[in-house]
Amino acid sequence: MHPILKSALRFALGAVILVVGIVVMKGLISLKEELPVSDRPTPARAVRVLPVEIGARVPLTPVEGRVEARDRADIMAEVTGTLQMGGKEFREGTVFQQGETMMQLDDREVRLNLISQRSQFLQLLSGQLADLHADFPESGAAWSAFSDSVDVEGVLPTLPMALSDRERLFVANRGILSSYHAIRAAEERLSKYTIRAPFDGIVAATTVQPGGLVRAGQLAGSLIGQGEFEVKTALHSRYLSTVQRGDTVLFQNEMGQTIGTAKVHRISGMVDPSTQTAAVYCRTFSSTVASSNLRDGQFVSGVIRSKALADVAVVPNAWVIPGQKIFTVEDDRLVAKSVDVVFRSRTESMIQGLGSEDWLLGEILTTAFEGMPVAPQSAE
Repeated sequence: MHPILKSALRFALGAVILVVGIVVMKGLISLKEELPVSDRPTPARAVRVLPVEIGARVPLTPVEGRVEARDRADIMAEVTGTLQMGGKEFREGTVFQQGETMMQLDDREVRLNLISQRSQFLQLLSGQLADLHADFPESGAAWSAFSDSVDVEGVLPTLPMALSDRERLFVANRGILSSYHAIRAAEERLSKYTIRAPFDGIVAATTVQPGGLVRAGQLAGSLIGQGEFEVKTALHSRYLSTVQRGDTVLFQNEMGQTIGTAKVHRISGMVDPSTQTAAVYCRTFSSTVASSNLRDGQFVSGVIRSKALADVAVVPNAWVIPGQKIFTVEDDRLVAKSVDVVFRSRTESMIQGLGSEDWLLGEILTTAFEGMPVAPQSAE
């Protein structure tokens, strides 16, 4: 046989044997039965459960801020003079009542000049009384009574009213009107040498000393009120639905002691777009609140007690999962129920949407999922 033919027959025979072997192998594989596949059962995990307690709860909104006196005034002198010594002096920490003299500047020169002006006015008026009686007999008695009541060391009385244009022009032409109003202006200026307290308060700072010169326009010090204070705080917009004007505020110091109470007085109508907060002003009232423990500039924190929310349950914030859901236990499995978070503080959330028959997952499970088998154990 030719060698080439012999090689072709060998190649063909090998290919046939290979194909037959593959067919036989597939047939044997198809005869083998597949083993059943089953999921490994997940063991139930022991968890704590709590019953849902539904009722009325008072939202406690956390606040903090700095105390500011409601009444505050910078004391400035409108005239120049020496601050007199003696008596109740204008010094830091001194308490003044409304209307009480805080600063008395030396006014002797101005007062003596004013007495001189009144004397000249009385001389001028006396010289015109005869003409007033003769030309205006119906007003003569009034002008005489006015002249008799003028005290050169006291404030001028009210000028009689002219009964006619002729009488008014006569008084003006004789210089009586101009002299009278010049003296009244001088009296007003003299009153500026005495600075009185505009409200009940305490001197917070001074820049002058008794016996020193006080110049016109100089800032002499500051007076802050006592008894009524305001605390400005910034609340996140999520609290604005529960906080209302008139809500009670309890203030505490760094020791956690209650040092004052107040009321929500004003709420800003604008939310800061960068911080999503709104300004809320809490005010104390001396007529109803003892505020002796509050001081201007003091930093305080506290809570706002708002109107109670009905039919809510209170849970830790960490129990509420994204999507406003919370895990409950039903038939030994976890169920993620949708709830409505009506109030959220720094640590707790008030929710609605659960029933008193529900049982809450009473712990935090990082591996929790819907339908997870659990073995509930009461936390009580």
